[in-house]
Amino acid sequence: MMILIAMALLVSLGLWAFVRVAPHWGLVDQPNSRSLHTAPTIVSGGIAPMLVLAAALYTTMNFSGAEAVALITLGLTAIGLLDDRRGLPSGARFVCYLAAGLLLSWLLLPAGSASITVLAMAGVAVAWCINLVNFMDGADGLVSTQALCVAMGMGLIATFGTVPNAQLAWLSAMLFACWAPLLWFNWPPARLFMGDAGAIPLGFVLALMGLMALLTDLSVGLAWLILMMPFLVDTGFTLCIRVLAGEPPHIAHRDHAYQRLIVRTGSSLPITLGLLGMQVIWQFPLAVTAVNSTVFPPLLVLLSAIPSAGAVVYARLRA
Repeated sequence: MMILIAMALLVSLGLWAFVRVAPHWGLVDQPNSRSLHTAPTIVSGGIAPMLVLAAALYTTMNFSGAEAVALITLGLTAIGLLDDRRGLPSGARFVCYLAAGLLLSWLLLPAGSASITVLAMAGVAVAWCINLVNFMDGADGLVSTQALCVAMGMGLIATFGTVPNAQLAWLSAMLFACWAPLLWFNWPPARLFMGDAGAIPLGFVLALMGLMALLTDLSVGLAWLILMMPFLVDTGFTLCIRVLAGEPPHIAHRDHAYQRLIVRTGSSLPITLGLLGMQVIWQFPLAVTAVNSTVFPPLLVLLSAIPSAGAVVYARLRA
């Protein structure tokens, strides 16, 4: 517990310092036609929690390849910081995501038990998780709230569920400790954005949690999937709709359900609170049921998608 408190305090100190020096480094996001904010806002705040989390991954985790995973996290943080500062082509960024995903899959999947096809599929899944978190990072507090809910849910399931996993529980606790201070600055109206320096490595860490959950037990993997469902549904539906409409899926846009709803309501706060309520009332009970019950698992996954799908449909019809 003392280690977690120390991590949270260190991140808080780092964020306090970052807010003061970031403008001198040009790390200020200016509003444009796609933005949901109207005032210049400091960006790349996610670097503080990610540096602390990567250091903790390197020094406290003892699964095979933990040091390499920490270094990959640092590398993705650097790529995100560079993208925030100067901008990188979307193709180059996705190649980096895919490389990170393939390396993570190779490090975590049992040697000799995974075929090339399985490794490739896992690598693409990790890359997609990185991308979807980056896609969803456009509203004050939204991604931070999602990350904390997933960390809390997976931590409790990995600790008290029928198939405990101490490493997964510790990773979840560290993520929560590192990300909670950022939410203080990122809560609507945000004084600080995590930027790609936070969203990209955060997506990677969430994917790491997903792989660790799946390797623990299928039910734990399904619990992670259920907790991630709001983001999976919004990005999945939006991507399919844009592709079917002949629009390039990799170009930045304001077509996600959460973006449409924010434009309609005029504030990020009700959308972020809605996500929090969905997680507490719907996603988490279903995730717990998936781990501790014999209920048909695909049914629980399907049920977990209903509120998010409803929000997407409502956003399309009304916003």
